Amino acid sequence: MLGVPPNLQRLLPLVLIFAVLLFVLPAILRKHTSSGASASTKAAQTIDAMHLIDQAEQNYKLAHQRYTSHLADLVPLHKRLADDLATGLSVQLDASTDGQSYLAQVSSDVLSLVRARSDTKVTAHSCLVLKSGSGVNCPP
Repeated sequence: MLGVPPNLQRLLPLVLIFAVLLFVLPAILRKHTSSGASASTKAAQTIDAMHLIDQAEQNYKLAHQRYTSHLADLVPLHKRLADDLATGLSVQLDASTDGQSYLAQVSSDVLSLVRARSDTKVTAHSCLVLKSGSGVNCPP
């Protein structure tokens, strides 16, 4: 090597080995593991939970002549709802004072859905994609 003092020539292989160990080796050995469900699975669970809540509310209204604002009243009507809720979904549920309408919001970290129903008619339905990804779409 021309122009490099002999003291540095001896250290150059050690510096190169150190650089490989410090920068290249961790990038090669890093494991890319997925923690939890995929974005499309979370979106599907969010949509499923909204459908189950809507069905349960309608069944509850048939049995009690009013909608409920208590999620605990709906879980026994659809056991699968408990499975969806266990995945970390956030649910807000509210019924009008006369019980003839309700509003439900179901959210995950990828999708947020809102549905309002008055008597038997859907009065509002909205969807917001919070984190886009493969298979993350609003329902029709």
